[in-house]
Amino acid sequence: MAKNTPVTTSEILITAIAIVVQLGIIVYFVRRNRIHRKELAAKTTTETGDTYESLRNLAIHITGGQLKLSIPDSTTLVYGVLLDWNLNESVMTLAAYITGAASLYLSTGEGINGGGKDPRVGEAAVAFVVAAQDYIARAMPVVTTDLPPSGCIRFYLLTNKGLYAAQEQMVHFEDTTSPWLPLFELGSEVMSQIRVIQAGAVPQ
Repeated sequence: MAKNTPVTTSEILITAIAIVVQLGIIVYFVRRNRIHRKELAAKTTTETGDTYESLRNLAIHITGGQLKLSIPDSTTLVYGVLLDWNLNESVMTLAAYITGAASLYLSTGEGINGGGKDPRVGEAAVAFVVAAQDYIARAMPVVTTDLPPSGCIRFYLLTNKGLYAAQEQMVHFEDTTSPWLPLFELGSEVMSQIRVIQAGAVPQ
C-alpha cells in the first residue's frame, strides 16, 4: 500500500504563487481590454464629432463663387440655407443651396451627401432656399455659427453680403405660431426627400 507523500510548505507556497500569477495575468488582460475598449470608444466619438463639425463648417462657409454663381453687388441674395435642429440627444443639420445641392448631417456621425443629385431633392432644396429670401429682414447678421440650444432650431441664411441667422423654439412650430413655420416646412420637405433617397423608397 502506497504511503501518502506529505506536502511540504514550499510546495504549497509555490502553488499559491502560481495561482496568484495566473490571476494577475487574467486581471491584467481584462483591464487592458477594458482600457482598449474605452480608448476605441473615445476615438470613435472624437472622429465622429470632428467629421460632423468639419462637414458642417464646410457647408456653412461655402461661397457663391464656389457654387459658380454671379451675384450683382447691388442685391442681397440668399444662395444657401443651413437648418440646425437640436434634438436633445443629437443635432441634425440640413444644408441646401440654390443650385439644388442638399446634404443632411447628424452629430452622431450619419450623413447623406449629394442628395441634390435626385431631381425631387433638388426641386425641394431650390424651393427652400428661394423662400428664405423673404426672411432676411427677420434674421440678424452674424459672424459666429454656434449650434442652437436644446429644443430649438436655428436658420443660417448664406448670402453674398454675409451670414444671417434666426432662432426659434420647436414648441412654436408645433403650435403653428412661429412666423418661420412656412420655411421650416419647406426645409422638412427637403429632409423627407433625402430620407426617401436614403431608404431607396418611392414616395407615395
